[in-house]
Amino acid sequence: MRMRRFRARLSELDERLSGRLRVHGEKSLPFRFFAFLSYSGDSWIICGALFVAWLFASGLAQRLLAYWGLAIALTAIFVLGLKALIRRSRPRGDWGTVYRRFDPYAFPSGHAVRGGLIAALAWNTLPRWAAALILIWALAMILSRVMTGVHYVSDIIAGFVLGMAIGFAFGSATDRVTAAFPILFDRGLWLPALRTLFSG
Repeated sequence: MRMRRFRARLSELDERLSGRLRVHGEKSLPFRFFAFLSYSGDSWIICGALFVAWLFASGLAQRLLAYWGLAIALTAIFVLGLKALIRRSRPRGDWGTVYRRFDPYAFPSGHAVRGGLIAALAWNTLPRWAAALILIWALAMILSRVMTGVHYVSDIIAGFVLGMAIGFAFGSATDRVTAAFPILFDRGLWLPALRTLFSG
């Protein structure tokens, strides 16, 4: 009984704090700014940017970009399953129709998980100044999810922590995974492999 009351109070606090952070007026400049930040964390934008960078990269950079893409894709599948299991509804609102229609559940925030994941991967692989810039973007993007009314505060906190944990786990395994499955991450090996396959 006490635990139920405690959870109810936490939920009430979560909703009240989220409501205070929320920005109203979809046509206002502040709302549009936070909406832009929110969209910048969409999976198709992140994966599209990684793909374009991967096309022009070579060597270690190309392998790392491929590994990042794999980490983001696998994490997205895991988070979708987790959200469907928990089934917490998003806050009520009109903005974010695409999120509400195709991904109606809120906990944990997929954008927050993705932001934490990318920040952790960046910390493991990029210069500190670049990793710091990505972390600032990730935190701002994650907060915008509450300010535009598609998530509660607890959604983004849990998502960011989970994303960081997954990101550091992926980061610690980078060398082992890329060495064990080089053909997945080095497109320079693809053509020789195809030649061998069709010539044999």
